[in-house]
Amino acid sequence: MSSDNPYQPPQVADPILKPQELDKSGIWRQGSLLVMRKDAALPDRCIKSNVLTDRKLKRSLNWHHPAIFLSILISICIYIILALILSKKATIYIGLSDEWFAKRGRAMMIGWGSVLASIAMVIVGAAMVDRNGAFGILIIAGLVLFLFGAIYGLVASRMVSPTKIDDAYVWLKGANAEYLASFPAWPG
Repeated sequence: MSSDNPYQPPQVADPILKPQELDKSGIWRQGSLLVMRKDAALPDRCIKSNVLTDRKLKRSLNWHHPAIFLSILISICIYIILALILSKKATIYIGLSDEWFAKRGRAMMIGWGSVLASIAMVIVGAAMVDRNGAFGILIIAGLVLFLFGAIYGLVASRMVSPTKIDDAYVWLKGANAEYLASFPAWPG
């Protein structure tokens, strides 16, 4: 009796290669974007300056399709629910040099310092507004400083940000051009 199974599907001699089989590291570049598998380990180089480093920063990334922002026109609650349900998540570890860790720390300090100073300005302005109407300007300046500090702290301390996340891959912007040049082009 033959060992061949007549019901077995035909075998393909040359299967189609998947992108992760083309490069075992799972990291590519696509223009100015870094594309990586969610489980890929980035090299021990600073993602912002391309210098060797042994320090890593954990980033928990969230992304949802930009069209979900349109639901804000209906209700902020609907947007929050949709964003929580439909967002894609990834956790990565990026290499950062001491210089970039310091820059990130300074940006966070400026942001938090501005927010705390603005709260103090609003409290002092509200307490003194009855004595002199000019303290109303202090309240307005405090609110403006609060917005500046919050926005600056969030934007300046962000090292990379996702432009897309799907079930297997993450697309990141913010990587150094020399860092990107060390990876092969995205085959997909």
